[in-house]
Amino acid sequence: MESHQLTIDSLAKNKKVTPSFFSFNPNYLTDDKAYTLGVPLDAIDRILAYRQSGNWFRSVEEFERIAHMNDSLMSTLVPLIRMPRSKKIKPSPMSESPKTDINQCSATDLISIRGIGPKLSQRIIKYRNYLKFFSDMDQLYEVYGLDSSVVAHLHKRFEIRIKPEIRRIGIDTASQRDLERLPYISTTDARNIIRWRTIHGSVTQKDLQKIEGFDSLKIARISLYLSLF
Repeated sequence: MESHQLTIDSLAKNKKVTPSFFSFNPNYLTDDKAYTLGVPLDAIDRILAYRQSGNWFRSVEEFERIAHMNDSLMSTLVPLIRMPRSKKIKPSPMSESPKTDINQCSATDLISIRGIGPKLSQRIIKYRNYLKFFSDMDQLYEVYGLDSSVVAHLHKRFEIRIKPEIRRIGIDTASQRDLERLPYISTTDARNIIRWRTIHGSVTQKDLQKIEGFDSLKIARISLYLSLF
């Protein structure tokens, strides 16, 4: 029996998972989805560490450099990468139905989109409440579990008609607790801001670029909630 168990354990250990390929945005790629794509564990660690340090992938080339995978696998994955792009708004033909305001829609409206079920629709509504309403349609890419192809369908059916009026707080007067309550700012981010402000007397938008954990995309997002100079 012991010999048979060793054989079984060996087979289980050496079992290979057949990769399943699908389009993805590397900025929101989870470890389990990366594993499903066949990404090696060391590459997954590099990808997650890069993002956890506050960086965002802005190009396919940047993803290739950080992931550092073999050419064969990378050539398979590159065509599947979907980076968020700013789209030019074209006049809609009169025959098309008007888009629904993403900030006023219900969970039922969202379920009408292929790929969105009850759980995802509630998750979108919950994230909308967390952000105090969407200010940019690309914020949908930040909803956990929402595939980039589904976001593309949302762009076709929904829009932001009127941007939300968010009462910004001054970065030079906000307390650490005030900062922690804002979207995109973690406890560590709040501490780093307070530490910089204590040392230098104030914090400007250029200063944020020098603080660990802040890049241009993150600064653009938090500027929705903070008054920056």
